[in-house]
Amino acid sequence: MKRKIFICCYVPAALAAALMLAAGLWACSRSGGDAPAYLASALPVFVLVLLLALPLSAILAGRLSGRLSAKVREVSESLKSLNGGEYQPIRTDSRDPEFYAVFREINELSETTHRHIHSEEQERKKLNAVLDNVSQGIIALDPEGSIAFANHSALAIFGGARQDIGKHLVYLIEDTALCKKIQDCAATGGVLEETLEGRELSVAVRRITDAPLSDTVSSIIIVTDVTREKNIAKEKSDFFANASHELKTPITVMLGMSELMLERETLDETAKKQAERIHKEALRMAGLIADMLKLSHLERHTEEPQSVPVDLRAVADEAAAELSPACAAKHVAVEVSGAGTVQADPKKIYELVENLCSNAVNYNKENGSIRITVSEESGRVVLRVADTGIGIAAEHLPRLCERFYRVDKSRSKKTGGTGLGLAIVKHICAMYGAELQIASKPDVGTTVTVSFPQSA
Repeated sequence: MKRKIFICCYVPAALAAALMLAAGLWACSRSGGDAPAYLASALPVFVLVLLLALPLSAILAGRLSGRLSAKVREVSESLKSLNGGEYQPIRTDSRDPEFYAVFREINELSETTHRHIHSEEQERKKLNAVLDNVSQGIIALDPEGSIAFANHSALAIFGGARQDIGKHLVYLIEDTALCKKIQDCAATGGVLEETLEGRELSVAVRRITDAPLSDTVSSIIIVTDVTREKNIAKEKSDFFANASHELKTPITVMLGMSELMLERETLDETAKKQAERIHKEALRMAGLIADMLKLSHLERHTEEPQSVPVDLRAVADEAAAELSPACAAKHVAVEVSGAGTVQADPKKIYELVENLCSNAVNYNKENGSIRITVSEESGRVVLRVADTGIGIAAEHLPRLCERFYRVDKSRSKKTGGTGLGLAIVKHICAMYGAELQIASKPDVGTTVTVSFPQSA
């Protein structure tokens, strides 16, 4: 830069001196003067001017280049500080109008950029703090299958370290079988239930399709350690089963004793009423225990369920016939129609249909009706049980399949409901891959739909 400024200073001075010399020679020739004499006298002056212009141009070039270099260094330092996360403004001086406007624009742009960088950094730290304190493991994969992000919980679950981020997923999940399942699932998304080193893991894979995010993150893996929840569920199931077995014997004794008491002819009216009440409550408890044992058996059933062709229409006819006395007592009309065959255990299917039909009778109105239909729709066998009963409010529908959940406890007690029927239905549906749907409106009725995979 200094050389260029020197040339810019010296060349004009030399050209000015040369022009003055040429102008003098031209004036001499026009006036008839002695041009050689003028040249001889002017040439030493011309050489002296050139010699003086050299140091002056060098001094001027040094000062100008030093000043410009200082400004350039100041701009460079300011940009370097911005790149390092700090903001160092460039000093401006209004006495330098050629630099003042430019430096002000650079300062404003740098300040805005620094503010945005600082804001983004704070948001990133906040997001990382939240994600690192989430109990679920969260892993983000790029399109090549490498780890773009992994929170603290994910690293803890798989025994990884921060150094694994940026590497392929197999470096974090050393179980190659599990890693392959996750990679296969990443193409479409889904949920996996896996056991790793004695822990039960629920792995949900979500595919990212929104551009341009999908260019850097192709899928999100959410890992939940459900070992504690499954252990608690198992303990509850064990307690449920043990309590059912323990209660079965005393209830059987109570039933037998109450029946013996009712057979005695010497009982007075008051004692007979008390014995009838004991017998009725014992029957209700026996039904409850029977349902508890059924549900416990379904929950603890680990072997492959029996699968034979079952005529669903015949099962529906059998369940309707079994409930005909209860229907006659409430003057409820039952209609069974359609046909269809499913692959299942006949006893389990009968339990399912009987529970649905029993609910339709117990919660129906006087002179109501029940329609049981079996049909084939979209490659599936569909069972529908529709009644004209009291119906169920919308807020209760999501909890109907919970154990012992009752919409109206007082009515359930009168009708003999145990609160376990739909829980049993739900487990049987899960056993055979059937879908359960319940639609209901208060004072209109309830329709329960069970959709089975069609038998081959």
